[in-house]
Amino acid sequence: MSPKRRTVVSYALVVVLVAIAAWFVLSGPVSPQPVSAPPAATAATTAPSRTGQATAGRTTAAGQTEPTSRRDGTCLAGEPARLVIPSLGVDAPFEQIGLDQAAPPDHEGRQPLGNPKDRTKAGWYAEGPRPGEGRGTVLTNGHTYRNNSAIFKEDFSSRIDTGQLIHVEQDNGSTCSYRVQRVWREVGAADDYPRIVESEHLYNFNGPERLFLATCGGSWNSTAQDYEQISMLIATPVGRD
Repeated sequence: MSPKRRTVVSYALVVVLVAIAAWFVLSGPVSPQPVSAPPAATAATTAPSRTGQATAGRTTAAGQTEPTSRRDGTCLAGEPARLVIPSLGVDAPFEQIGLDQAAPPDHEGRQPLGNPKDRTKAGWYAEGPRPGEGRGTVLTNGHTYRNNSAIFKEDFSSRIDTGQLIHVEQDNGSTCSYRVQRVWREVGAADDYPRIVESEHLYNFNGPERLFLATCGGSWNSTAQDYEQISMLIATPVGRD
């Protein structure tokens, strides 16, 4: 290449370099394009739905759920499910009972109460008033066995007393409570018991609500293989709204 041609090429190269440098100066610094990060996982801010959780209780015919327990002091009319006497340590289920058709009737032709078939259960006369109805005498009883295998023990008459509480847990989840008002201890089963029942109107299905409870005890008749006395009580409702 001749000297003249090299001069022209060099001049052209200088012009190109100056133009590039000027473009950088005028356009300013170039920031790198940020790289998009993958979207972060979003934390759940809504509580899980509770619609699938089961609710404890009894399902009604309409498909609604009733609570299995209600607040203290609530008593709703229903069939008794359990008998609870804290002072005696009694907590036992109920069994429906009728009348003792094999026993001799009183002078008005009335049969005495029958007994539960299960010695560990309390008896409730289902043809009479129900707890919580607000009227009449709720009739209940239970066995006493010499070997203490029944719902009541031989010391029933010495331990039961006025002022003690009796709770009847209902089949509807409510509880009807009663306070003992009067106790008849070990009265004669053959004569005194029917006389007291009649004079005190203990089998009255009208009037204010009461709870009647009876069990045998006292002297043991080895010939008849039975007790000769009966202890019984009357209790009145407490804590009713």
